[in-house]
Amino acid sequence: MPPWSRIRRWGSLLVVLSVTAAILVAATMHYGTLIGDNDASSGAPPRRRPEVMVSVSTVQTMDLQETLDGVGTLEAWATVEISPEITGRITAIRFEEGTFVEEGTVLFELDDDRLRHQRASRKAAIRAVDANVANSRRIYERRLQLRARGVLTEEETEEAEADLEMLLADKERLEADLSLIERELQDTKILAPMTGVVSHRQVDRGAHVTIGRTLAHFYQIDPLEMSFYLPERYLGRVRTGQPVAVSVAAYPDREFQGVVEFISPAVDASTRQFLVKAVIPNEQRELKPGLFAVARVTVGERPDRPVIPEESLVATRRGYMVFVVEDGVAVSREVTTGLRLEGMVEIVEGLAEGEQIVREGHLRLSGGDAVQAEEDG
Repeated sequence: MPPWSRIRRWGSLLVVLSVTAAILVAATMHYGTLIGDNDASSGAPPRRRPEVMVSVSTVQTMDLQETLDGVGTLEAWATVEISPEITGRITAIRFEEGTFVEEGTVLFELDDDRLRHQRASRKAAIRAVDANVANSRRIYERRLQLRARGVLTEEETEEAEADLEMLLADKERLEADLSLIERELQDTKILAPMTGVVSHRQVDRGAHVTIGRTLAHFYQIDPLEMSFYLPERYLGRVRTGQPVAVSVAAYPDREFQGVVEFISPAVDASTRQFLVKAVIPNEQRELKPGLFAVARVTVGERPDRPVIPEESLVATRRGYMVFVVEDGVAVSREVTTGLRLEGMVEIVEGLAEGEQIVREGHLRLSGGDAVQAEEDG
Protein backbone atom coordinates (compact mmCIF):
# COMPACT_ATOMS: atom_id res chain seq x y z
CA MET A 1 0.00 0.00 0.00
CA PRO A 2 1.35 3.47 -0.96
CA PRO A 3 2.40 5.70 1.96
CA TRP A 4 -0.06 8.40 1.13
CA SER A 5 -2.94 5.86 1.36
CA ARG A 6 -1.95 4.93 4.97
CA ILE A 7 -1.84 8.62 5.98
CA ARG A 8 -5.33 9.24 4.57
CA ARG A 9 -6.71 6.20 6.43
CA TRP A 10 -5.32 7.34 9.80
CA GLY A 11 -6.66 10.81 9.25
CA SER A 12 -10.16 9.48 8.62
CA LEU A 13 -10.00 7.47 11.88
CA LEU A 14 -9.00 10.53 13.93
CA VAL A 15 -11.91 12.50 12.51
CA VAL A 16 -14.38 9.76 13.52
CA LEU A 17 -13.00 9.63 17.11
CA SER A 18 -13.18 13.39 17.50
CA VAL A 19 -16.81 13.49 16.38
CA THR A 20 -17.75 10.66 18.79
CA ALA A 21 -16.14 12.43 21.78
CA ALA A 22 -17.92 15.65 20.98
CA ILE A 23 -21.28 13.88 20.91
CA LEU A 24 -20.66 12.25 24.34
CA VAL A 25 -19.66 15.55 25.97
CA ALA A 26 -22.71 17.28 24.58
CA ALA A 27 -25.03 14.53 25.78
CA THR A 28 -23.56 14.64 29.28
CA MET A 29 -23.93 18.38 29.52
CA HIS A 30 -27.50 18.18 28.26
CA TYR A 31 -28.42 15.48 30.86
CA GLY A 32 -26.88 17.47 33.66
CA THR A 33 -28.77 20.57 32.58
CA LEU A 34 -32.02 18.65 32.60
CA ILE A 35 -31.38 17.30 36.11
CA GLY A 36 -30.53 20.75 37.40
CA ASP A 37 -33.57 22.23 35.81
CA ASN A 38 -35.85 19.62 37.34
CA ASP A 39 -34.41 20.11 40.94
CA ALA A 40 -34.61 23.86 40.62
CA SER A 41 -38.09 23.84 39.15
CA SER A 42 -39.44 21.39 41.80
CA GLY A 43 -37.99 23.29 44.79
CA ALA A 44 -36.91 20.00 46.54
CA PRO A 45 -34.49 20.35 49.53
CA PRO A 46 -30.96 19.01 49.11
CA ARG A 47 -30.65 15.32 49.85
CA ARG A 48 -29.16 14.12 53.26
CA ARG A 49 -28.44 10.81 54.88
CA PRO A 50 -31.38 9.10 56.64
CA GLU A 51 -31.72 9.33 60.45
CA VAL A 52 -29.74 6.79 62.47
CA MET A 53 -31.54 4.90 65.23
CA VAL A 54 -29.62 5.24 68.51
CA SER A 55 -30.14 4.68 72.22
CA VAL A 56 -29.36 7.67 74.39
CA SER A 57 -28.70 8.35 78.07
CA THR A 58 -28.74 11.49 80.15
CA VAL A 59 -25.60 12.63 81.94
CA GLN A 60 -26.19 12.22 85.67
CA THR A 61 -24.25 13.22 88.77
CA MET A 62 -23.45 11.11 91.79
CA ASP A 63 -21.13 11.04 94.78
CA LEU A 64 -18.04 9.00 94.02
CA GLN A 65 -15.47 7.35 96.25
CA GLU A 66 -11.87 7.05 95.18
CA THR A 67 -10.64 3.61 96.21
CA LEU A 68 -7.56 1.38 96.09
CA ASP A 69 -7.70 -2.41 95.93
CA GLY A 70 -5.42 -4.90 97.65
CA VAL A 71 -5.58 -8.68 98.05
CA GLY A 72 -4.70 -10.79 101.05
CA THR A 73 -5.82 -13.43 103.52
CA LEU A 74 -8.06 -13.04 106.55
CA GLU A 75 -6.27 -13.87 109.79
CA ALA A 76 -7.45 -14.45 113.34
CA TRP A 77 -6.84 -11.56 115.69
CA ALA A 78 -5.00 -14.04 117.92
CA THR A 79 -4.07 -17.72 117.53
CA VAL A 80 -3.10 -19.74 120.61
CA GLU A 81 -1.88 -23.31 121.02
CA ILE A 82 -3.69 -25.00 123.90
CA SER A 83 -1.18 -27.06 125.87
CA PRO A 84 -0.85 -28.31 129.48
CA GLU A 85 1.52 -26.78 132.02
CA ILE A 86 1.78 -30.05 133.95
CA THR A 87 2.13 -33.69 133.03
CA GLY A 88 -0.91 -35.86 133.47
CA ARG A 89 -3.68 -37.99 132.05
CA ILE A 90 -6.68 -36.37 130.35
CA THR A 91 -9.84 -37.28 132.20
CA ALA A 92 -12.36 -35.05 130.41
CA ILE A 93 -12.80 -32.95 127.25
CA ARG A 94 -15.38 -30.23 127.85
CA PHE A 95 -15.93 -28.70 124.40
CA GLU A 96 -17.29 -29.52 120.96
CA GLU A 97 -14.83 -29.10 118.14
CA GLY A 98 -15.23 -25.85 116.20
CA THR A 99 -17.55 -24.24 118.73
CA PHE A 100 -17.50 -20.71 120.09
CA VAL A 101 -16.61 -20.49 123.78
CA GLU A 102 -16.24 -17.71 126.30
CA GLU A 103 -13.00 -16.83 128.04
CA GLY A 104 -12.44 -19.03 131.11
CA THR A 105 -14.46 -21.99 129.82
CA VAL A 106 -12.96 -25.36 130.84
CA LEU A 107 -11.64 -27.17 127.76
CA PHE A 108 -9.67 -30.12 129.20
CA GLU A 109 -9.34 -31.71 132.63
CA LEU A 110 -6.34 -33.73 133.85
CA ASP A 111 -6.20 -36.38 136.58
CA ASP A 112 -5.74 -34.59 139.92
CA ASP A 113 -5.83 -37.45 142.47
CA ARG A 114 -2.07 -37.40 143.15
CA LEU A 115 -2.08 -33.64 143.65
CA ARG A 116 -5.05 -33.79 146.02
CA HIS A 117 -3.23 -36.31 148.18
CA GLN A 118 -0.12 -34.15 148.18
CA ARG A 119 -2.20 -31.15 149.21
CA ALA A 120 -3.74 -33.08 152.11
CA SER A 121 -0.28 -34.23 153.20
CA ARG A 122 1.15 -30.73 153.17
CA LYS A 123 -1.77 -29.34 155.15
CA ALA A 124 -1.30 -32.02 157.80
CA ALA A 125 2.41 -31.27 158.00
CA ILE A 126 1.69 -27.59 158.41
CA ARG A 127 -0.70 -28.30 161.28
CA ALA A 128 1.98 -30.37 162.99
CA VAL A 129 4.58 -27.66 162.51
CA ASP A 130 2.14 -25.07 163.86
CA ALA A 131 1.85 -27.10 167.06
CA ASN A 132 5.63 -27.38 167.37
CA VAL A 133 6.04 -23.66 166.67
CA ALA A 134 3.59 -22.81 169.44
CA ASN A 135 5.41 -25.03 171.92
CA SER A 136 8.83 -23.74 170.84
CA ARG A 137 7.68 -20.16 171.22
CA ARG A 138 6.52 -20.82 174.81
CA ILE A 139 9.88 -22.38 175.67
CA TYR A 140 11.75 -19.45 174.17
CA GLU A 141 9.66 -16.85 176.02
CA ARG A 142 10.13 -18.71 179.35
CA ARG A 143 13.88 -18.83 178.89
CA LEU A 144 13.93 -15.14 178.17
CA GLN A 145 12.28 -14.56 181.58
CA LEU A 146 14.71 -16.88 183.35
CA ARG A 147 17.63 -15.26 181.62
CA ALA A 148 16.47 -11.88 182.87
CA ARG A 149 16.57 -13.22 186.44
CA GLY A 150 20.03 -14.70 185.88
CA VAL A 151 18.91 -18.29 186.17
CA LEU A 152 19.85 -19.35 182.60
CA THR A 153 22.83 -18.57 180.51
CA GLU A 154 22.68 -16.63 177.24
CA GLU A 155 23.63 -19.76 175.27
CA GLU A 156 20.55 -21.61 176.55
CA THR A 157 18.31 -18.73 175.50
CA GLU A 158 19.86 -18.56 172.01
CA GLU A 159 19.38 -22.33 171.63
CA ALA A 160 15.62 -21.97 172.23
CA GLU A 161 15.47 -19.08 169.74
CA ALA A 162 17.24 -21.18 167.07
CA ASP A 163 14.79 -24.04 167.53
CA LEU A 164 11.86 -21.66 167.04
CA GLU A 165 13.36 -20.14 163.89
CA MET A 166 13.98 -23.61 162.43
CA LEU A 167 10.37 -24.59 162.98
CA LEU A 168 9.14 -21.34 161.41
CA ALA A 169 11.35 -22.02 158.36
CA ASP A 170 9.88 -25.54 158.06
CA LYS A 171 6.40 -24.04 158.13
CA GLU A 172 7.32 -21.52 155.43
CA ARG A 173 8.71 -24.31 153.22
CA LEU A 174 5.58 -26.41 153.67
CA GLU A 175 3.35 -23.46 152.87
CA ALA A 176 5.35 -22.83 149.67
CA ASP A 177 4.92 -26.48 148.69
CA LEU A 178 1.20 -26.22 149.37
CA SER A 179 0.93 -23.10 147.21
CA LEU A 180 2.69 -24.90 144.34
CA ILE A 181 0.37 -27.90 144.69
CA GLU A 182 -2.67 -25.60 144.67
CA ARG A 183 -1.37 -24.01 141.47
CA GLU A 184 -0.85 -27.41 139.85
CA LEU A 185 -4.37 -28.39 140.85
CA GLN A 186 -5.64 -25.31 139.04
CA ASP A 187 -3.57 -26.34 136.02
CA THR A 188 -5.40 -29.65 135.82
CA LYS A 189 -8.26 -27.62 134.36
CA ILE A 190 -7.18 -26.09 131.04
CA LEU A 191 -9.26 -22.98 130.30
CA ALA A 192 -10.04 -20.97 127.17
CA PRO A 193 -7.52 -18.08 127.20
CA MET A 194 -9.96 -15.69 125.50
CA THR A 195 -13.37 -15.60 123.84
CA GLY A 196 -13.17 -17.35 120.49
CA VAL A 197 -13.38 -20.62 118.58
CA VAL A 198 -11.57 -23.81 119.53
CA SER A 199 -10.37 -26.06 116.72
CA HIS A 200 -10.45 -29.85 116.52
CA ARG A 201 -8.76 -31.65 119.40
CA GLN A 202 -5.49 -33.43 118.81
CA VAL A 203 -5.75 -35.85 121.76
CA ASP A 204 -8.40 -38.17 123.17
CA ARG A 205 -9.70 -38.75 126.68
CA GLY A 206 -7.34 -41.00 128.60
CA ALA A 207 -4.20 -39.86 126.80
CA HIS A 208 -1.13 -39.10 128.88
CA VAL A 209 0.23 -35.69 127.95
CA THR A 210 3.38 -33.83 128.87
CA ILE A 211 4.11 -30.16 129.40
CA GLY A 212 3.88 -28.22 126.10
CA ARG A 213 1.98 -30.91 124.16
CA THR A 214 -0.45 -29.27 121.70
CA LEU A 215 -3.99 -30.30 122.57
CA ALA A 216 -5.91 -27.95 120.24
CA HIS A 217 -5.71 -24.51 118.63
CA PHE A 218 -7.76 -21.55 119.75
CA TYR A 219 -8.72 -18.61 117.51
CA GLN A 220 -9.98 -15.17 118.42
CA ILE A 221 -11.99 -14.29 115.31
CA ASP A 222 -13.75 -11.11 116.37
CA PRO A 223 -12.28 -8.99 115.01
CA LEU A 224 -10.29 -10.41 112.11
CA GLU A 225 -7.17 -8.91 110.61
CA MET A 226 -6.15 -8.65 106.95
CA SER A 227 -2.72 -7.78 105.56
CA PHE A 228 -2.25 -6.55 101.99
CA TYR A 229 0.12 -4.45 99.91
CA LEU A 230 -0.41 -1.25 97.91
CA PRO A 231 1.90 0.46 95.38
CA GLU A 232 4.29 3.01 96.84
CA ARG A 233 2.76 5.90 94.87
CA TYR A 234 -0.29 5.75 97.15
CA LEU A 235 1.69 5.91 100.41
CA GLY A 236 0.74 9.55 101.01
CA ARG A 237 -2.97 8.88 100.51
CA VAL A 238 -3.55 6.05 102.97
CA ARG A 239 -4.22 6.87 106.62
CA THR A 240 -5.11 4.85 109.70
CA GLY A 241 -8.82 4.95 110.35
CA GLN A 242 -9.79 5.08 106.66
CA PRO A 243 -12.72 2.78 105.81
CA VAL A 244 -12.03 -0.58 104.16
CA ALA A 245 -14.62 -2.71 102.33
CA VAL A 246 -13.70 -6.40 102.31
CA SER A 247 -15.21 -8.95 99.92
CA VAL A 248 -14.74 -12.73 99.81
CA ALA A 249 -15.83 -15.39 97.35
CA ALA A 250 -17.94 -17.11 100.01
CA TYR A 251 -20.30 -14.09 100.07
CA PRO A 252 -20.15 -12.68 96.52
CA ASP A 253 -23.00 -10.20 97.03
CA ARG A 254 -21.78 -8.71 100.31
CA GLU A 255 -19.11 -6.37 101.60
CA PHE A 256 -17.78 -6.40 105.16
CA GLN A 257 -16.69 -3.09 106.63
CA GLY A 258 -13.44 -2.45 108.46
CA VAL A 259 -10.80 0.23 109.00
CA VAL A 260 -7.09 0.67 108.33
CA GLU A 261 -5.25 -0.19 111.53
CA PHE A 262 -1.57 -0.21 110.52
CA ILE A 263 0.59 1.24 107.73
CA SER A 264 4.16 0.04 107.37
CA PRO A 265 6.73 2.77 108.05
CA ALA A 266 8.89 1.40 105.22
CA VAL A 267 8.41 0.45 101.56
CA ASP A 268 9.59 -2.96 100.36
CA ALA A 269 12.57 -2.13 98.13
CA SER A 270 12.14 -5.27 96.00
CA THR A 271 8.43 -4.85 95.19
CA ARG A 272 8.01 -1.07 95.69
CA GLN A 273 4.93 -1.72 97.79
CA PHE A 274 4.01 -1.03 101.40
CA LEU A 275 2.15 -3.17 103.92
CA VAL A 276 -1.30 -2.22 105.18
CA LYS A 277 -3.32 -4.01 107.87
CA ALA A 278 -7.07 -3.69 108.29
CA VAL A 279 -9.33 -4.70 111.19
CA ILE A 280 -12.71 -6.21 110.28
CA PRO A 281 -15.40 -6.70 112.97
CA ASN A 282 -16.84 -10.22 112.87
CA GLU A 283 -19.54 -10.32 115.53
CA GLN A 284 -21.66 -12.83 113.61
CA ARG A 285 -18.57 -15.00 112.97
CA GLU A 286 -19.45 -15.35 109.29
CA LEU A 287 -15.87 -14.77 108.16
CA LYS A 288 -13.24 -17.40 108.83
CA PRO A 289 -9.46 -17.13 109.12
CA GLY A 290 -7.71 -18.23 105.95
CA LEU A 291 -10.25 -16.85 103.46
CA PHE A 292 -8.83 -15.08 100.42
CA ALA A 293 -10.16 -11.51 100.39
CA VAL A 294 -10.08 -8.27 98.42
CA ALA A 295 -9.78 -5.05 100.42
CA ARG A 296 -10.98 -1.74 98.99
CA VAL A 297 -9.59 1.30 100.79
CA THR A 298 -11.45 4.60 100.40
CA VAL A 299 -8.89 7.40 99.98
CA GLY A 300 -11.12 10.25 98.77
CA GLU A 301 -14.65 11.53 98.15
CA ARG A 302 -15.85 13.25 94.95
CA PRO A 303 -19.35 14.67 95.41
CA ASP A 304 -21.73 15.48 92.52
CA ARG A 305 -19.52 14.21 89.71
CA PRO A 306 -20.97 13.68 86.17
CA VAL A 307 -21.04 10.03 85.12
CA ILE A 308 -22.05 8.22 81.94
CA PRO A 309 -22.36 4.57 80.87
CA GLU A 310 -18.97 3.16 79.97
CA GLU A 311 -20.17 1.90 76.58
CA SER A 312 -20.86 5.48 75.49
CA LEU A 313 -17.14 6.16 75.13
CA VAL A 314 -15.52 6.06 71.70
CA ALA A 315 -11.75 5.55 71.74
CA THR A 316 -9.66 7.95 69.64
CA ARG A 317 -5.94 8.43 69.11
CA ARG A 318 -5.95 11.23 71.66
CA GLY A 319 -8.24 9.66 74.27
CA TYR A 320 -12.01 9.40 74.25
CA MET A 321 -15.02 11.12 72.71
CA VAL A 322 -18.79 10.79 72.94
CA PHE A 323 -21.66 11.76 70.67
CA VAL A 324 -23.89 14.43 72.19
CA VAL A 325 -27.42 14.77 70.78
CA GLU A 326 -28.21 18.43 70.01
CA ASP A 327 -31.46 19.26 68.20
CA GLY A 328 -31.69 15.78 66.75
CA VAL A 329 -28.10 15.80 65.48
CA ALA A 330 -25.15 13.79 66.84
CA VAL A 331 -22.21 16.05 67.63
CA SER A 332 -18.85 14.50 68.54
CA ARG A 333 -17.17 15.89 71.64
CA GLU A 334 -13.87 15.02 73.28
CA VAL A 335 -14.05 14.14 77.00
CA THR A 336 -11.62 13.55 79.84
CA THR A 337 -12.40 10.50 81.98
CA GLY A 338 -11.74 9.91 85.68
CA LEU A 339 -12.77 7.16 88.05
CA ARG A 340 -14.14 3.90 86.68
CA LEU A 341 -17.08 2.25 88.38
CA GLU A 342 -18.97 -0.90 87.55
CA GLY A 343 -20.38 -0.04 84.11
CA MET A 344 -19.99 3.71 84.67
CA VAL A 345 -17.21 6.25 84.20
CA GLU A 346 -16.63 9.69 85.66
CA ILE A 347 -16.31 12.60 83.23
CA VAL A 348 -13.76 15.12 84.44
CA GLU A 349 -14.20 17.50 81.51
CA GLY A 350 -16.39 17.74 78.41
CA LEU A 351 -19.95 17.05 79.60
CA ALA A 352 -22.48 18.62 81.94
CA GLU A 353 -25.38 17.17 83.89
CA GLY A 354 -28.56 16.77 81.84
CA GLU A 355 -26.96 16.49 78.39
CA GLN A 356 -28.03 13.62 76.18
CA ILE A 357 -25.39 11.27 74.84
CA VAL A 358 -25.49 8.28 72.52
CA ARG A 359 -25.15 5.07 74.50
CA GLU A 360 -25.71 2.49 71.77
CA GLY A 361 -25.50 2.90 68.00
CA HIS A 362 -22.51 5.26 67.87
CA LEU A 363 -20.56 2.81 65.71
CA ARG A 364 -22.84 3.79 62.79
CA LEU A 365 -22.51 7.53 63.43
CA SER A 366 -20.43 10.35 62.11
CA GLY A 367 -20.41 13.88 63.46
CA GLY A 368 -23.39 15.83 62.10
CA ASP A 369 -25.62 12.84 61.41
CA ALA A 370 -29.30 13.15 62.19
CA VAL A 371 -30.46 10.65 64.81
CA GLN A 372 -33.69 9.21 66.02
CA ALA A 373 -33.13 8.81 69.75
CA GLU A 374 -34.65 6.23 72.04
CA GLU A 375 -34.23 6.98 75.75
CA ASP A 376 -32.90 4.11 77.93
CA GLY A 377 -35.50 2.46 80.08
